[in-house]
Amino acid sequence: MTGTRSQPPRHGGDPLDLPPAPDGLPMMDLATGVNPWSWPVPPPPANCYKVLPYFCPELQGAAARYYGVAEQRILATAGSQPAIQVLPRIVAPGRVLLAEVAYEEHRYRWLLAGHDVQYFSRYGREEIAQRIVAEQIHYLLIISPNNPTGDVVSEEDVRYWRSLLPADGLVVIDQAFADAMPNSDLRALAAEAGIVLLRSVGKFFGLPGLRLGFVIAEPWLLAELDTHLGPWAVCGSAQWIGRKALLDRQWQDDMQHQLMVTARRQGELLKSVFRAYFQQIVVTPLFITMTIPAAQAAVLQQRCYAQGLSVRVYSGGDVAYMRWGLASDQTLLAQRLKSLCLSDLAA
Repeated sequence: MTGTRSQPPRHGGDPLDLPPAPDGLPMMDLATGVNPWSWPVPPPPANCYKVLPYFCPELQGAAARYYGVAEQRILATAGSQPAIQVLPRIVAPGRVLLAEVAYEEHRYRWLLAGHDVQYFSRYGREEIAQRIVAEQIHYLLIISPNNPTGDVVSEEDVRYWRSLLPADGLVVIDQAFADAMPNSDLRALAAEAGIVLLRSVGKFFGLPGLRLGFVIAEPWLLAELDTHLGPWAVCGSAQWIGRKALLDRQWQDDMQHQLMVTARRQGELLKSVFRAYFQQIVVTPLFITMTIPAAQAAVLQQRCYAQGLSVRVYSGGDVAYMRWGLASDQTLLAQRLKSLCLSDLAA
């Protein structure tokens, strides 16, 4: 499931890629890692659709407060995807280092823009540092929490890696899942040169269709991104809804707790069902990932489909990473997992 110059990655949750749902078992979408309890969206005013969506100071202010950064260091985008696509095209060609198992759009977009892409196998401080120096890396791409492995990096490690890059190098950190994990938040790095943070409203707020995200970086880089993204990059309804969601502190606090409790409960359920098959299991507030031998993972995924469970599998060579998003109905999930046929599958 790796991206190439000519073949874009395929993403979990696409209805066109799923097998037909079993009779009487509508498919439970557990492939996306999106909060199943969305922020309650009020109807936007009609004016959101009647005027062009120019820069919105109210959204800018709300985002700056939410992320704890200066307003001149944040840029609203239509989700983090546009920044992932454009950023590799506006920086000079160079050697990029990123995780071998990660959100595949990063790999694909840097390759597509003509960069020399190298991969590291694990989020080790010294392993990455040695690669930066030995291979003359110019751009380091980090995902924290990593999708799908759940790895989290520290501010100290990021600063260390940044110090090893050239003066015009960048550390790009995708934090799409960070809202649900306060201990993973790297906003303290926002004022530092050569560091770019990508944030998404879709995952934690449960609003992927809103298409709203933010880039936090130095003003010169944001200006360059803004130029390439063009005018009216974020629609009027997303600006209006996003501002209200970012200011709803009570909902955010309550949801962080709810996700943590639910993820732990679902993690225990998955452990009990798949104990004989996974090598490792990682529980995060928005997804749970099991490391499984690749051949078994393919069979397990098909067996899950047969019980109306859509789950995502990432390839990692001899092993695979089966990622489960949170189920809004844990009782229904338990019932379907109980019906899985696993007795003939070698442990």
